[in-house]
Amino acid sequence: MPSESKPSQASEIADVLNQNSEAAEQIKATASELNVVHAVLSTQIPTEALEGDLQAAVERTDELEQQLSETAEALEKSNDLLREIDAQQTAAAAAAKK
Repeated sequence: MPSESKPSQASEIADVLNQNSEAAEQIKATASELNVVHAVLSTQIPTEALEGDLQAAVERTDELEQQLSETAEALEKSNDLLREIDAQQTAAAAAAKK
């Protein structure tokens, strides 16, 4: 019975990996867009106009881009671990069949 659950578990890991990879790519794309927004705001708004809420908003775009980039990196590390687990389970299942 345990051998029946392994292909299912491997399939589930592959599904999670695919979903996580797509999410990581979306996060990276959003971080990249936010970086562009920050660059435009920080270079196109005159320094003397940057005060109060406007200055805080420009600074916040940079902080958010950094957070998104770090989140994407953490998700990629998790995906790497899942790939290792998946490879180990696949190898163990193949060895058990021999």
